[in-house]
This record gives sequence, C-alpha cells and structure tokens, in this order.
Amino acid sequence: MSQYGSTSVTIVGHSLGAAISLLDSIYLPLHLPEDTVFKTITYGLPRVGDKSFADYADANLHLTHINNKEDPIPTLPPTILGYVHPAGEVHIEDSGTWVSCPGQDNPSVDCSTGDATIPLDWSFENHYGPYNGIMIEC
Repeated sequence: MSQYGSTSVTIVGHSLGAAISLLDSIYLPLHLPEDTVFKTITYGLPRVGDKSFADYADANLHLTHINNKEDPIPTLPPTILGYVHPAGEVHIEDSGTWVSCPGQDNPSVDCSTGDATIPLDWSFENHYGPYNGIMIEC
C-alpha cells in the first residue's frame, strides 16, 4: 500500500467467499495502516456470527450484503442457533427491484429473512444470480 500510495481496500465475495470476506473485513483493519478505508460488498452471504459479532461488524465496517430473491443461503445457519446477520442488506426482489433492508436480519417480506422463509419456496438457482444481470457460477 505504501509503494502505490493506496489508502483504501474493497473486499468482495460470494457465498463462502462472502463469509470469508466478512471475516477478512474484521481482521485486516487490525494489520493495515489506521487511515485505511475499508468497504465490503458480498453476494449471497450466509450468517457468520452471533449478535455480538453482528454488533461489532455494524460498529466497525462499511458492509453491503446483496441477496437475491429466494436464495436460501442467506437464511443459513438459522437464527434459532443464535446466528445473526449484520446490517447492510440489499435484497433483490422477484421483480428485480433492489430494496435496502435496515437493521440486522430484517423480517420484512421485502428482505431475505422475511422472503426466503419457506423451504418449498427456496431456489438454489437464485444463489448464483442474476446480480445486476450477472450470473456468478463456480
């Protein structure tokens, strides 16, 4: 960073890569210059930690996690096990409209936690997109 004068880092990931990106977003600021600006953008992010973890992420990160339609991955692991998403969700509805979902695990039917609740409605194909017209495939 010092060689090129960079002062910002953007971390991006999908699915398991999204979970790793979130963890990296917590870890990297501890090891890079204090004036570094971080931004994290994830797609199809599963829940990574408990309420304390989500609160820490909310207080220390600039996170946007984008979830698509009835993708089941963002609803896992279930909240009944104590897992909680940090704030910053943007949910792509069936119509293609992008909706900002304030708070942690927003239960609105416009957000993943409220939309993809019934396993019969889940669509693993939604996990791969499209995200703004782009399909993500492994």
